[in-house]
Amino acid sequence: MVLDLDLFRVDKGGDPALIRESQEKRFKDPGLVDQLVKADSEWRRCRFRADNLNKLKNLCSKTIGEKMKKKEPVGNDESIPEDVLNLDDLTADTLTNLKVSQIKKVRLLVDEAILKCDTERIKLEAERFESLREIGNLLHPSVPISDDEDADNKVERIWGDCTVRKKYSHVDLVVMVDGFEGEKGAVVAGSRGYFLKELRVIGQSDKEHMCCAQGVVGMDGQRQQTQISWDRGKMPSGKPSKKDMGVLVFLEQALIQFALRTLAIRGYTPIYTPFFMRKEVMQEVAQLSQFDEELYKVIGKGSEKSDDNSYEEKYLIATSEQPIAALHRDEWLRPEDLPIKYAGLSTCFRQEVGSHGRDTRGIFRVHQFEKIEQFVYSSPHDNKSWEMFEEMIATAEEFYQSLGIPYHIVNIVSGSLNHAASKKLDLEAWFPGSGAFRELVSCSNCTDYQARRLRIRYGQTKKMMDKVEFVHMLNATMCATTRTICAILENYQTEKGILVPEKLKEFMPPGEAPCLPPLVHLPAPAPGFLDDSQAPKLCLVSWCQALQGAWLKSSQYRCVSLFKCS
Repeated sequence: MVLDLDLFRVDKGGDPALIRESQEKRFKDPGLVDQLVKADSEWRRCRFRADNLNKLKNLCSKTIGEKMKKKEPVGNDESIPEDVLNLDDLTADTLTNLKVSQIKKVRLLVDEAILKCDTERIKLEAERFESLREIGNLLHPSVPISDDEDADNKVERIWGDCTVRKKYSHVDLVVMVDGFEGEKGAVVAGSRGYFLKELRVIGQSDKEHMCCAQGVVGMDGQRQQTQISWDRGKMPSGKPSKKDMGVLVFLEQALIQFALRTLAIRGYTPIYTPFFMRKEVMQEVAQLSQFDEELYKVIGKGSEKSDDNSYEEKYLIATSEQPIAALHRDEWLRPEDLPIKYAGLSTCFRQEVGSHGRDTRGIFRVHQFEKIEQFVYSSPHDNKSWEMFEEMIATAEEFYQSLGIPYHIVNIVSGSLNHAASKKLDLEAWFPGSGAFRELVSCSNCTDYQARRLRIRYGQTKKMMDKVEFVHMLNATMCATTRTICAILENYQTEKGILVPEKLKEFMPPGEAPCLPPLVHLPAPAPGFLDDSQAPKLCLVSWCQALQGAWLKSSQYRCVSLFKCS
């Protein structure tokens, strides 16, 4: 992932000042541009000298051949005249006056100079690349210039009812419907590990099995009650309930099916990607910081041969964007075949380094999740990629509108863009219980920044004297399932349970009611469903204490001040 080197070369029509300005707007080091220009200038001089030395070597061989053909004496003198030692000024006439033995000596000196020049050129090339890969793409003029995304992301538009409501957050709801096993997930997979599982139906006959208050809660906050443990593993009968069918798992699969169908209708080709990528290929699609902060490394045998003791590094993908970006690596894409649109389906793996303490509960930010991705290869001409950019974010908007999830679209500030993105729009869904917008979709136009290092070229083949062009590459989330489930839980909660969005009902198991199993019964109704006349009668302390016990500890409820005690 790099910019075109000619953009740094004034004699090639480039403008280093423009790139320096873009770096400053990204709040990144503009000195990298100067370092690159210096290394590139020295590299070009070194390359020019190496080319001349190779020509001189060929000239030496040619002159020796001519002298041997004329049967001139080879000679024994290997001493070189002082004026000949300056290889840069050596000409054919100078060589003609030398003996074959002297020319052979000159050729050895040329070989040594070429080797020295190549060593220096490789060193300069590495220095140049170190700077080049850390210089971001040129920013689109519409990107807000700021290093504070919390304050300065620009809201482009809002859809739906985005008002705060006194409801439960997804962190609580995913436990209240018993569709999430976090404790055992952490034991099995480590931090942020989880199981999506069945949803239990809790009926009147099951109340004695619940860990809820049995007695009177005093206004002084003292409990006068008994606690009866709840067997979380079985229903009272010891058999699975009729609806004990892993509905949250089916809800996730419904989202996947609906997202794929939506994209297929719009001409996207569904593609299921590899989960592993070779190190050398991942280096071409991911920036350096991702290897430390995001990607998981896997080390395995280099081949399937039993006597092969070599090992190979691979990386788990953080998004299907990565393998799809490399799908047409080293290819020429014909103009008539563009745009090429893929609907990527994959499990994604992310370390989430730097997210310590953020979203540690629930399933919003996890190390492993399913995601449907939009990925497009576009023509670099006639603003086609920017038209596609708007089309892709519109497709994502239509998807969430059809699910009935309120959202707003934000233009991400320059300081928060990754190196590849020229511009990024995020779709942030409204979470009424949390009272916040949370990111569900990121849509980026990377122009030719990714394609250049992957060598995905535009056209049939290179035309004589024409500069090679590269396709533009765009990506946009369609549906990260766990995050979308969180949004559904908060936006579709009722006093009796969680409704299934209308568009997803056809993908749910046969015979399922149009509603997920109801929430487990609480000592008091959900605060968002209380009348004003009831609200003053609910004491925060009483409500929180009534929810204590093993079940509360498992659910990790958060007690916040919602109502005033009478």
